[in-house]
Amino acid sequence: MSAMPITFRERRYLQPGQLIVSATPSAITTILGSCVAVCLWEPQRGIGGMNHFMLPMGSASPRFGPAAMEQLVARMREAGARLPLLRARVYGGASMFELPAAAQLGRQNAAMAHDFLQRRGIEIVESDTGGTRGRKLIFHTDEGTACLTLI
Repeated sequence: MSAMPITFRERRYLQPGQLIVSATPSAITTILGSCVAVCLWEPQRGIGGMNHFMLPMGSASPRFGPAAMEQLVARMREAGARLPLLRARVYGGASMFELPAAAQLGRQNAAMAHDFLQRRGIEIVESDTGGTRGRKLIFHTDEGTACLTLI
């Protein structure tokens, strides 16, 4: 009986307003509150990436949803991923505070991500958004798997 081979994954931490795409096995970790992280993965080539955006609208900075989504798709394509084969996972968008405006922010971030992916025809294989607790997320770019912990 042979043991399963162990995959070495480079460990990387994703800060808010950043994105990472990797064609080599990586484990990307981030912490989310009202922010949203979208993980994209192309199964045939094992290319994966994640963004972490804070606001649903704004400028060309990846701190804002539309720019973060466009840049993530563009970087995935530059790495060799094919758009029709992309799969997505969407996390975050919690209501972390009792204030009415803050409660809406997480929902708006999640809605923006879902709308973008649906318009692009990218299949959402998992979505865990909303609630009142933060999340710790680890995404394996080569397998497209995610480990999510409520915090």
